[in-house]
Amino acid sequence: MSIIDAWMQHPNPEFLNQPYFESLRRWMGDQIVREQIPPQQTVASMDAANVQLGLLSAWWGPQGPMLSNDFVAEVVEQFPDRFRGVASVDLRTPIASIHELRRCVHELGFKALRMIQWLWGAPPTDRLYYPLFAECVHLDIP
Repeated sequence: MSIIDAWMQHPNPEFLNQPYFESLRRWMGDQIVREQIPPQQTVASMDAANVQLGLLSAWWGPQGPMLSNDFVAEVVEQFPDRFRGVASVDLRTPIASIHELRRCVHELGFKALRMIQWLWGAPPTDRLYYPLFAECVHLDIP
């Protein structure tokens, strides 16, 4: 049986050291991450769990990108048989967000858009998302 992880990220220190991950760091032994984690470590974790493919997500919140689209693209490029890229954009700038989503799909080969509603404090039905919903339909991506 093939396992696909539909919500995955390969973390970097900026991402892991965000204040809202404090409880996760406590669970991990209260570690502040200072060095980049090699993508091979994520792939090894996938192997241990028998995960064949991961949809690797970028994260963008009101403070900016925590895992940029370009960072995700670099990891996907290293392991194209194990990952597919999932874009994230700045919801405050609808036109720029649409351009970034198009770039991610057309130039980086990303397969979806992920919006993390709790970061933005807006439910998935908020009109803030409407331009991106329409563009996802146009691009034929989830």
